[in-house]
Amino acid sequence: MPNPFKIVSQDNKKTQQTNNKPHTTSKGQEFQARFDRLWLTDPRQFNPLRNCMEKERLVRTENLIKNHTSLKDKVAVDLGCGEGIFSKIIRDAGAQVESVDISSNALKALQSDGNEGIKVIQDFLPHTSLEDNKYDLVIAMDLIGYIPIIEHRLFMSELSRLVKSEGFVVCSTSLDINTQDAIQSFGSLAETEFTISEWKFNYHALHIRISNFFKAPARFAKAWKDHQHRKQQLSKKSGFDKWWYSMNTSKFLGWFWNGMQYLAYPIVSILENNRMVLLGLEKICRFLWTDSGISHAIFIGQRRPLIPATKEELLAIEPKHKRQVWE
Repeated sequence: MPNPFKIVSQDNKKTQQTNNKPHTTSKGQEFQARFDRLWLTDPRQFNPLRNCMEKERLVRTENLIKNHTSLKDKVAVDLGCGEGIFSKIIRDAGAQVESVDISSNALKALQSDGNEGIKVIQDFLPHTSLEDNKYDLVIAMDLIGYIPIIEHRLFMSELSRLVKSEGFVVCSTSLDINTQDAIQSFGSLAETEFTISEWKFNYHALHIRISNFFKAPARFAKAWKDHQHRKQQLSKKSGFDKWWYSMNTSKFLGWFWNGMQYLAYPIVSILENNRMVLLGLEKICRFLWTDSGISHAIFIGQRRPLIPATKEELLAIEPKHKRQVWE
């Protein structure tokens, strides 16, 4: 199914759940079982501290919030909280936090590592059982990519339902760096429910492409060693991509990539862990590619009023050029 919003869909959809009891629907049980397994087998994929790029997103999200509202004594909900790393950041800044996730294993990890001042809830998006208009701050960091495309508008509507009229919503997502106008598509989706106060863009397309290049030997070597994994990956590909992957994971070339992965590993490690390299490549990316280099977007906004602006009010607003919309 085509992705009209050009959001990067995650390989393993991570739909959340709220309320002290999980939904009894088969859909809720299916998602809970899926993510409980993932939290047991590969919890690192959900860790926002796993590399410098993810850490930078946390810092920029926190700064974006602080630019627009104080967290002192505010009621916030962190949807798709995982083990609660960002929940603890906003709690320490003075907010009363409700942390929501579908996975019981994720919430156990949160509770085992000190969740004082955090209310832990298990529930399921895009339809939660949280109260209407309750929160001063609704946070949905990199969550929409785990929601089925057909439910993206419902997801935005749910964020709008939860936030107070004077409150703020913070939402972020990775964008498809191989398509045109990805940020415009995500912006149009966001503006169905919210008046955007500010955007924050991460220009990491160059960093991602370089990282993928040096990670390729490890990917090919893994498929060469694991025939079941190779078969699964080939089933997802077609055309030239399928032929290229098949050739590089064959018996003839697999041994070569198996050796090359050890030569590439130091470079991969630097790319994943060195913030100065990340920021340097971001400057180059933004200079060379401008908006085409955007790989990730964060917005903070407020719920649109139910009563639309009058014709006179709309005429009084000066039209903006394309670039001004995102600044």
